[in-house]
Amino acid sequence: MSAPTQAIDSPRSLITVKAALRLPALRRGAPEVLAASRNLDRAIRWVHTAEVPNIAALLKGGELLLTTGMGAGRTASQQRRFIDQLAERGVAAVVIELGQHFQQIPAALVGQAETRGVPLIALRREIPFIEVTEAIHANILGRQLAALRRGEDIHRRFTHLMLEGAGIPEILSALARTIANPVLLERTGHGVLYHATHHSNAADVLAAWDALRREFTEEPDSGAGAIIIPVPESGGGTWGHLITLPLDSPLDEFGRVAVERAVALIALALLRSHQEETLSARERGNFLADIAADRLDPADAAHRAETLGFRPRGRTLLLPIAIATSPPGHQPAAGDETGWTPVWQSLLREMHSRAIPALLGTRASHRDALVLLAIATPDRRRAQIELAADAVHAAVKRHLDAAGAPVIAGGRAVSNWGELPAALREAADTAALARSCPPRQWHDAAIPDIDRLLLKLHGNPDLRQFVHQRLRPIIDHDHRRAAKLLPTLETLIEHQGRKAETARALHLERQSLYHRIQRIETLLDVNLDDPDTRLGLHLALRARHHLDGIES
Repeated sequence: MSAPTQAIDSPRSLITVKAALRLPALRRGAPEVLAASRNLDRAIRWVHTAEVPNIAALLKGGELLLTTGMGAGRTASQQRRFIDQLAERGVAAVVIELGQHFQQIPAALVGQAETRGVPLIALRREIPFIEVTEAIHANILGRQLAALRRGEDIHRRFTHLMLEGAGIPEILSALARTIANPVLLERTGHGVLYHATHHSNAADVLAAWDALRREFTEEPDSGAGAIIIPVPESGGGTWGHLITLPLDSPLDEFGRVAVERAVALIALALLRSHQEETLSARERGNFLADIAADRLDPADAAHRAETLGFRPRGRTLLLPIAIATSPPGHQPAAGDETGWTPVWQSLLREMHSRAIPALLGTRASHRDALVLLAIATPDRRRAQIELAADAVHAAVKRHLDAAGAPVIAGGRAVSNWGELPAALREAADTAALARSCPPRQWHDAAIPDIDRLLLKLHGNPDLRQFVHQRLRPIIDHDHRRAAKLLPTLETLIEHQGRKAETARALHLERQSLYHRIQRIETLLDVNLDDPDTRLGLHLALRARHHLDGIES
């Protein structure tokens, strides 16, 4: 890839011909646009003054040429050739002062300038060219200095993010907001590792980059308004590229400066442990979240999954699994999910060692994960979920012994990408709800569960009233007395009213248990031998664990 060059074709990055014509130094010359007024938004890179025929050979492109016309030639063919040479050099515009050489601009110059799209401007009054040069150069340098100052500011902001523990995803998201355009981080030979959007959706951003990428025969380079900067790696090679596309707003010189500042910090961040793996997991997590939110049509989802390395062969079923690692209400700090990277790597290694196609992704807001497996037949579903759950729990014990057990939920196996969003949501909702349920190796999102049902009814006032009416007398008793009756009731219900088993579980003599049962029946005004009564109390006891404000 070639070295980055200054953007000279953006109307926002440098002063334009139209803006230059409004400067007092040029307005004093009574300028008149004679040709190619359609191109007055061209950016001026520099100002050049010359009176020689071969001036084009000295130009690099983007210049505003100030001249009296002495080098334009006397014949029509010379004048047309003069304009052709300047057009090929890519000059921004030609300004000819009348009086010394031309009393009026020759028709050949005007016609050829119009044909070639070179703005041609006549100055009706004589002015000092040096004042025009100084005014435009001061404007250009002022804009560049402003861009550099803003670049230093964004560098400080990015550095602060990293010092606060942020990783590359947070830097890329901040960059996208700053330049009001999407950004992509591409790993050489591996495609897009991560992207951050602004207003455009992910599918449009990836499609735009894919279309632009196909135009490059070798290494990608800035073009079509995009800014593409190489990301260096230790040893002097190129790790990949940071790309921003002008999909939401035009890109200016500040955009380039901001991208270059971000590249420097990304190169440093890549030296951190697990940064590349975290980026990969985040990109896949965003993709799976887009599917769950129904933001992708089935064809786009299948195509993106393939680009991310999920390529199941033959006729397969899609099996979603959700893994909740954070306690309810916990919001980890930026970059906190890197501690779970060894766990995710262990899970993927286990799946790949058994030739099971697997895609694993995490989300920026938490450390929870979504997993997508491909299985051959429905009867393999339970075995594959158990295999994944065993791998996760074993890896947690090895790497995160103090982190607490994750909650795993296996979803329905579906036959196509159109059915996957609902199955993903079911698995994710089950994992989130099951955080407050009794621990299991894994929870089956495909089977109705009483604890999940009660959790979904958490905010229902009827459920709270039901628990209150069923249990309040015994809760009040236990609040006042040292001898608690609620554990006895829970154990009796757990053993389906069988008194002998309940007495053994509580290490009580039968007569002592009978006395407690009688006391409970009196307080609650119920008969505990009645199956319907026990069922109602069972539901109330289960629901009580999921409700706030019910005293123990």
